[in-house]
Amino acid sequence: MPMKNALDFNTRYNRLEALNFIQRFATAYMFLETSADAAGNVCLPDIYGYCCGENPDCKKDEAAGIRCKFFFLFNTMCGNSALRCHFDGRLTEAQKLVGDTGTNCGDCGSDFTIDFLFGYAGYEYRKVTGDFKAEIIAAIDTRKPVIAKVKSGRPRFYLINGYDGDALICPDFIISDWNFQTDKSDEIGPDGPPTYDELDVLYIFGEKTARRYTLIDGLYNIRRTMECNINEHVLDGYLKQLSDDFIKASRKERLACTQRLKETVVYLYNIVSFIGAFMTDNAGRTPHSHYLHQEIWALPAFAELVNRMNEQHWIILNAGHKVGGFHGKLKKATFTPWRIRGLSAEICEEIGKIKQADIELLGFINQAIEILSQKQ
Repeated sequence: MPMKNALDFNTRYNRLEALNFIQRFATAYMFLETSADAAGNVCLPDIYGYCCGENPDCKKDEAAGIRCKFFFLFNTMCGNSALRCHFDGRLTEAQKLVGDTGTNCGDCGSDFTIDFLFGYAGYEYRKVTGDFKAEIIAAIDTRKPVIAKVKSGRPRFYLINGYDGDALICPDFIISDWNFQTDKSDEIGPDGPPTYDELDVLYIFGEKTARRYTLIDGLYNIRRTMECNINEHVLDGYLKQLSDDFIKASRKERLACTQRLKETVVYLYNIVSFIGAFMTDNAGRTPHSHYLHQEIWALPAFAELVNRMNEQHWIILNAGHKVGGFHGKLKKATFTPWRIRGLSAEICEEIGKIKQADIELLGFINQAIEILSQKQ
């Protein structure tokens, strides 16, 4: 039995990704698909998911760009990129389903998310709870990476790409987290491998098979998440907390409120994944999509609808950037009565734009489901 074997993972983190199951799955999927296709023709067209063409990470690292496209796609199709969270910290039903139950957008490792992603990508899989060393060696020796869940700590999921005696090998990822206070990125990492004693569950890739879920199933997931946001009045909670309640609050309460705003603004940036999954170039004539989404462009009506969806994506993203920037303004504010009212009005205006765009976007998702239902 060989004492060491490692799969060659020439990749690193993209700043727009998260340390969760979806990212680990996207990385493993990228490796498996590009290994099977030596030409690397896993994206159409040959743009490798360059994050709307702007993210410098993808421009510098082609592998990061490919995986970022997969991450955007999987993050959107399971419904995660449409999540909103309650201002008071209560979990929505959609968060519970996807597995967004921890800090910093959670681990997204619920049974629902895991089964959907394997089924959507078209891979069989096994969930293993014992004999970890033998299972990992067998998988790596057949050139299949392993996704592992550990018993505690953060991150909870790791991608294992090799073994060296009694030690595990993981890609040496580094992630940067944008910091609005300092207007720069703070580096977090690298994230080293766990030990065998820390392992809780393994997810072993099986054979490639017919996809159990397709685009319309992903649209159903998105719709369920967006309906949950609306039915649970998530953004109404923000408007209440940041309007009259904010104006009447003590300074200490306002500072706590601004901290909560900083913690939850990431749920507005999630829409970047949404854009990445449905993006088009050249005024909508060229799809920003890899081959799992060829079905998007089979119907002209669907392609046109995607362009209208993207209009709402940008409204949400631009408003989200403004909301994120308010944290620094609120923390530095002297909190004179006129300043309090002014900032409150500005924030609520942006949240209101997001709320309306969510409603419009949900309408387009319903239209997309209707179009694909008629096709089937």
